[in-house]
Amino acid sequence: MQGLSRLFTRLYGIRLVPRDTLPGETWHPDVRRLDVISDTDGHVAVLYCDLFYRADKSPNPAHFTVRCSRQISEQEIHEAAQAISNRREEASTDAAIAEANDGMHVSKQVGSVKQLPTIALVCDFHHERSTKNEPALLHYYQMETLFHEMGHAIHSVLARTSLQNVAGTRCATDFAELPSTLMEHFCADPTVLQMFARHYETDEPLPYELVSERLQVLKRFEASDRENQIIMAMLDQQYHALRPGQTDFESTGVYHSLQRTYGKLPPDAEGTRWQGFFGHLFGYGSTYYSYLFDQVLSERVWRVVFSAGQNGSALNRANGERLKENLLKWGWKSRSLEDERLINGDEKAMRLVGSWGIQDDRHD
Repeated sequence: MQGLSRLFTRLYGIRLVPRDTLPGETWHPDVRRLDVISDTDGHVAVLYCDLFYRADKSPNPAHFTVRCSRQISEQEIHEAAQAISNRREEASTDAAIAEANDGMHVSKQVGSVKQLPTIALVCDFHHERSTKNEPALLHYYQMETLFHEMGHAIHSVLARTSLQNVAGTRCATDFAELPSTLMEHFCADPTVLQMFARHYETDEPLPYELVSERLQVLKRFEASDRENQIIMAMLDQQYHALRPGQTDFESTGVYHSLQRTYGKLPPDAEGTRWQGFFGHLFGYGSTYYSYLFDQVLSERVWRVVFSAGQNGSALNRANGERLKENLLKWGWKSRSLEDERLINGDEKAMRLVGSWGIQDDRHD
């Protein structure tokens, strides 16, 4: 978490500051609070981290926006001041703003008052609680998961829309996975790892050769994972088409048929229903393809905006500001990639993104 704070300071000028919680503020003693502090705007968000395994807790890593960023209108503040006056209390501006925002944190900037986003970050890391107070040691996949979920969190933290229903991850669904999949590139970058990846006892830096070897092993299984993602995206489309209204529709049969028709690997065994455990099929509702779609876009952003991490560009403030101002604050803007062909977000733009591929060295 300290490494992530250092990364965000270098990219966006924000840092994560631990803060004690009040009685009843959190839902479990494991939960830690981090205030997000900007070097220009002060306190801009609250992040609750619930990172460790519990038997009664969902094992799925997730990011939740408890409260989204939004602008508190002058009318709301005026109505709150009136309500305070009606109670015969002093209706100062600060009191009215607090009343309009349920007493929670706000960000005051020139010409506007913003409701601070409040975010919960949930993971399932195992931590052996011993008298030695040893740290939770993460393997590479767990670290990648943490970076992925923090990509969602930073999207919500930096959102500056006027309306909360389009702030941060509440953007168009097929865009929501871009900031998170982009963070997976950062967690594999040697200059990023140098900021925090050290042995907890000897303080020796992590040899990047070990990371490189791990990435090479993961690449060996990349094709099968990609095939599964494609089939799940197709299944999601099938489930949300007109067919489920037909009397002969059978959800497991559709899944196995897609595997047999398009898959190179053997289909699941008869009588199994793996897709019934896959919550994204109803959570995303015909837009599960966004994982593949946004992996293509994040690969492009990594190469075009951050030069694939070359010469320390993964820690370049100008690159971070470009991403923040053109993508994370307001939603997608084509000038993030300096490609006007994407500006309309129409079918032609979708086809263009599809033509790039997830790993594409071309910049055409």
